[in-house]
Amino acid sequence: MSTDSTRYRGTRFATRAHSIGLAIALLAPAAGRAEAPHPEVLIVVNDASAISVAIGEAYRRSRGVPARNLVHLDVPIGDDPTLSAPGQEGIPRARYVAQVRDPIARFLRENTSGGQIRIIVTTLGVPLRIDESENEVPYLMRRTASVDAELAVLFSPLEGSAGTAGAANPYFRSGLPFAAWRDRYPDAPLRYLVARLAGYSDAPDPETGVPRDVAALIARATAPDPGGTWVIDENPLQKGGYHAGNAALLRPAAAALGALGASLLHDVLPAFVGGVDPIAGYASWGSNDPNHPPPPYYGEVDGRRVPGRFAPRSIAVTLVSTDGRTFTHPANAESYGQSLAADLIRGGVAGVAAHVAEPTLAGVARPMLLVDYARGAPAGEAYYRNVPYLSWMNIYVGDPLMQLARPLAPVDDGDGDGVLDRRDDCRELANPSQRDSDGDGFGDGCDPDFDQDGVVGIADAARLERALRVKQRFSGADLDGDGAVDDRDRSLLQVGLHLPPGPGRVGRSAVAAQRGQP
Repeated sequence: MSTDSTRYRGTRFATRAHSIGLAIALLAPAAGRAEAPHPEVLIVVNDASAISVAIGEAYRRSRGVPARNLVHLDVPIGDDPTLSAPGQEGIPRARYVAQVRDPIARFLRENTSGGQIRIIVTTLGVPLRIDESENEVPYLMRRTASVDAELAVLFSPLEGSAGTAGAANPYFRSGLPFAAWRDRYPDAPLRYLVARLAGYSDAPDPETGVPRDVAALIARATAPDPGGTWVIDENPLQKGGYHAGNAALLRPAAAALGALGASLLHDVLPAFVGGVDPIAGYASWGSNDPNHPPPPYYGEVDGRRVPGRFAPRSIAVTLVSTDGRTFTHPANAESYGQSLAADLIRGGVAGVAAHVAEPTLAGVARPMLLVDYARGAPAGEAYYRNVPYLSWMNIYVGDPLMQLARPLAPVDDGDGDGVLDRRDDCRELANPSQRDSDGDGFGDGCDPDFDQDGVVGIADAARLERALRVKQRFSGADLDGDGAVDDRDRSLLQVGLHLPPGPGRVGRSAVAAQRGQP
């Protein structure tokens, strides 16, 4: 690993460096590899795009998906055969229903009566986002969604639902494999794991027609896995509502990876991490970090690679609200906007969680997906265990079947706080003091459920707002235990909105069904 190690505090470092000569293998056509068959996978292509069809066929061959498990849509893409303009990525809801949703639903009804399909893979050229005119609608009440998120709840009451209220993901933080969870909870609204094979559309392979970045994305999912460093890049300068991104999202993932014994780089200094080689997993603030490099944010910057070189089978997530908004090149640096998942893919990552529109910090995919993936969960399962809301703005880009060759063994103290999980009142947030002001078995740090009705709701938020307004504390309101009830506590509540408290040591019977845990 090559890093400026003097910059980092409180971290453990990989003790070996790897020289990876995989350039040829990564860019080779995926069709050359033999894989165990995957009849549980359905692939969706858009016949109006030769690129989409080529990607679908390459992936089908790479993973042994039966030829019959291919859905052909016909969604016009205009005069844009190279998919180089963003206009083809959005679709109005009525057209989504007629041209995307209904053909897929019809195919599933007519061809998979046994219900064996568990995973849907969409391709570049299939619409990315369902657009709604919602400028005056509060973020958490909008109907704008990713196409993939809507397909995940196909045939459920959540199709087309507005906002996050009532849309909590019942698979969130589950420990069950998805197939077992679906068998146990057949009526749950999460019906399919949906992933997307996408990247910039330039440089298609002359033989397969698959763009360079997408061909590499497919190949990296099964390339030899050398391991690497797990990078969690906090930024201590974040203020106000961003506090929870560090305290409740990034920091717990770092603690859990450390507890697993992973080679970990947990950066808590202001500068943006760069020069790490190789990277097994990556989570950061992306362009929301005030010290990020200029657009395109990732890559070679002043002779230093940012964030570094990704290993095959690597995975990433950034706390960026629109990093999945497009897979077309921005025209120039001035029009770039926020950092893009497409640039992480170009930089070598094998899978990345992203967002097509503003999900708010509460709705971003959680960095704990790195932990579930490190423990051996397939990438698609790890992602959906860490998406808080369904029918929302989230997407996963990469092969959902990807797994680490050498996963890390689970431990009895998952958050590394010195308290065994079976006794820990906040099992995924390090809290050695076990502070539990209301005595309900959920530690204060993961318990904004002040009225103890089993969910962090609007009434809990209103109660905290009253405490902030009149500067009057109540039991458990100081969520972070810093001696004050302030904006930091508000931000911690907001990332748990509409979700159960915990996980803690008691109350499991009340929340187990929602979380799909045994």
